[in-house]
Amino acid sequence: MATPQVADSGHVMSFRAQPARFFPACLIGVFAHAVTLAAPTTVATVSVQGNAVAGTQEILEWLSTRPDQAFSAAVVQRDVLTISENYRLLGFYAATVDSVGLAFSADSSLVDVAFRVREGRQSVVGSYFLTGNKFLERDEILSKFHQKTGDPFAESELEADVIELLNAYERIGYPLASCRVVDLQTRIGESDSIDIYLEITESVVVTIDEISVEGNSETDPDVIVRETRIRTGELFDPEKNEAIRQRLQRLNIFSSVSEPELYLRDQSGGLLIKVQEGNSNTFDGVIGYVPSQQEGEEGFVTGLVSVGMRNLFGTGRKFSFRWQREDRFSQELGIRYLEPWIFDFPLNISAGFYQRQQDTTFVRRVIDPKAELMVTEEFSIALLYVAENVIPRAGENTSRVLKTFSQTIGGEIVYDTRDDLFSATSGARYRTDYQYGTRRTTEIPADLTAQIEPSVQVQKFSLDLDFYLTTFSRQVAAIGLHGREIRGDQIDEAQMYRFGGTTTMRGYRENQFLGTRVAWTNAEYRFLIGRRSYVYGFVDAGYYFRPEDVLRGIPKSEDFKHGYGLGLQIETGLGHLGVSYALGEGDSFSTGKIHFGLINEF
Repeated sequence: MATPQVADSGHVMSFRAQPARFFPACLIGVFAHAVTLAAPTTVATVSVQGNAVAGTQEILEWLSTRPDQAFSAAVVQRDVLTISENYRLLGFYAATVDSVGLAFSADSSLVDVAFRVREGRQSVVGSYFLTGNKFLERDEILSKFHQKTGDPFAESELEADVIELLNAYERIGYPLASCRVVDLQTRIGESDSIDIYLEITESVVVTIDEISVEGNSETDPDVIVRETRIRTGELFDPEKNEAIRQRLQRLNIFSSVSEPELYLRDQSGGLLIKVQEGNSNTFDGVIGYVPSQQEGEEGFVTGLVSVGMRNLFGTGRKFSFRWQREDRFSQELGIRYLEPWIFDFPLNISAGFYQRQQDTTFVRRVIDPKAELMVTEEFSIALLYVAENVIPRAGENTSRVLKTFSQTIGGEIVYDTRDDLFSATSGARYRTDYQYGTRRTTEIPADLTAQIEPSVQVQKFSLDLDFYLTTFSRQVAAIGLHGREIRGDQIDEAQMYRFGGTTTMRGYRENQFLGTRVAWTNAEYRFLIGRRSYVYGFVDAGYYFRPEDVLRGIPKSEDFKHGYGLGLQIETGLGHLGVSYALGEGDSFSTGKIHFGLINEF
């Protein structure tokens, strides 16, 4: 031990350490030298000897005896037990602390403490002794254990095996089964082995004979029960039980859903599900009036009206309506309805109607029924049919949009693991579809008969992929990748994809860009200020391609665009309102775009 120096009235005092004395671990509490001192003794150093399996620094971190702290024989005795217990956790049941060395300074003000460890051999699993198991045979139980006879023994592995055994009982309808480690007996011999004695209580098999719902003031309880996908009389299944909460949250009609609680009533099992109704109806409306700009011209109404109902009459049916007028001649109208669980089967049928009047050029109408099979709560497949009419406006038509009728049929795949549909903090959403069909030109101008094919094939592709990752506490990174493409001859602007604006690429006007192939990315970094409210910064980037149109004299065009800015999403009584301020290419602060939107997952 190093010789310490202590300042005392300008003099330096020194001492010579006494030789270390070793005490058997069991007698630390009875030696008199350390407990009869008039002044407290300080620990100078702590060391460990004889260790190989556990590192010295690791063992020192186990101890309460530390340098520069007051010496205590009781604390040292507890450290002896701690070392033995931690070696047990490592599987060395024969490990002991043989002795503790104490080296005091000449005046007994300081002491060096040394622990001498005898590790012995690592214990191995001996034999398993099981009692109480009737439904599951001994060999079947032991085959599920990861820790086999002859393997190095570890208590943590034994605990994991017991938990897995109870999970296995749950899966076959015994959720009340229990397993207790009655005894661990050490056998010292050629190999230190541990015999394990387990007492199993299987209890009774539990079937789900009823499902009770609390807190649903508007939603029909049958809607909640059918979403559990549990039929009366089936065995309790923990995996199905765990999935119920997520299924109900995905309906977007409850503000909170508790974990289902299992209960017994007269030997019959049941589940209690507690929910809290949320705001399932959303409304967004902005109406303005633009007065006439010149004599003889009438003013016009502009604005946006959006209504969404995700739990119509408490039945889980959905309905949405959207109207938007951008200027005097351009407006959109959209209606959609969804009927869930057709014939009590996880099949949803929906249909929508969409109409866009594009200035003085054309009117486009779309009808798109859809049948969606919910394979699991995360995965679904759908059959799509789309009928589309494009009707040129009467009078001068500089874009030469033709009157056409298109029909396509296709499929859609959706895989969604988001933990929340409005403010996800983890998970991902993948959606893709493919459509194939024909487009017929129903009226061909006489001067274009030789250049226009009456019927052409059409293919459409779309892809959406969104990732969500929690980076730090209450911070989330969100990245989205999106793409659309239409292939075929004689594609005019009525069939092209429009993007730009609130839901695609911020910093630009709504539907500012046109193309047969478009793609965009959205990258956001969010700071959560509530369960479904957050502020964020974002960077959007997009690409569009429009092929050359010889017929109409339009050259090929393609370009990359980007935008960036700040935004806020907040949960309100009317729904989830989003607002952002964005700058596109060439924008100054005064020419930036402000985007408003009401988020409504249909």
